[in-house]
Amino acid sequence: MSQWTIHSGGVTGGSHKDKLVGCHITTNDTNTAYEFTDHNPNTVLSTTTGNSLPTPPFTFPTFGLGGYDFSIEVTTLTGGPSNNQAEGNWSIPSPTADPDGTWTAQSGTTTEGDEGDTKSASA
Repeated sequence: MSQWTIHSGGVTGGSHKDKLVGCHITTNDTNTAYEFTDHNPNTVLSTTTGNSLPTPPFTFPTFGLGGYDFSIEVTTLTGGPSNNQAEGNWSIPSPTADPDGTWTAQSGTTTEGDEGDTKSASA
């Protein structure tokens, strides 16, 4: 199972960007869909549709997190200098209309600040 984790230094945008810190993008058990999860990778907030892994760019179905509905677009899963970062954009659709932003997530099981062979994701 692949996993990318969003860290605090990898999110830009409005005041609700912190709600994304610690969230993950994972592949499901059958490797047919991407899942956007809460801080606990077992708490799935949104799953891509279809019968196979989508090719970026793709957008997760809108989901609720911290009292807001988020829209997450993944523009790449092979960004960054090591070609292992997921990147994309986030927004909170109206009526709250928080400014849009971007996110980055680390891949693997490392903790923030660890160096080594990790993957990042941005949305």
